Amino acid sequence: MIQVKDIMSKQVISVIRSTTLKQLLRAFDKFHIFPLVPVVEGDNHLIGIVSFCNLIDAFSSNHPDVLKLVPFLDEEEIDIFKIDITDDIGNLVLVEDVMEREFISIPEDVSIEEAYKLMRLHLKEEFPVIDKSGKLVGMVGIFDCLQAVFRQKGIIK
Repeated sequence: MIQVKDIMSKQVISVIRSTTLKQLLRAFDKFHIFPLVPVVEGDNHLIGIVSFCNLIDAFSSNHPDVLKLVPFLDEEEIDIFKIDITDDIGNLVLVEDVMEREFISIPEDVSIEEAYKLMRLHLKEEFPVIDKSGKLVGMVGIFDCLQAVFRQKGIIK
């Protein structure tokens, strides 16, 4: 049985609560997409995550979180080009202000089949991976699971 620790990426860029928005965006300047960013404290203990949705939602004053709980209410698309942001926001907004504190992480000893099912169930493409003590040890995504299956079937080596 292949476990998540066998296929996960171990080189993960993480941030701490006090990281500014400007520092966060600079750290991911060369990425073609904004990844899921783990937030850690102390000895790499996972305490939250930041996604591009968190950044957009943080600057939308007319979409309170309580409205997201009403299932029949049509949520309008947030026009990021019309969000009123000044340049000093980059130093004033901290990761702590935008991070998700309730999130899903995957234990490193879970099978890749279980990890894949969790990603599909929660409509996520990647999750942070933790050890038994809650420390961030990697990231795993759907593509990692697919590659492992293709290797197992001999399609790739």
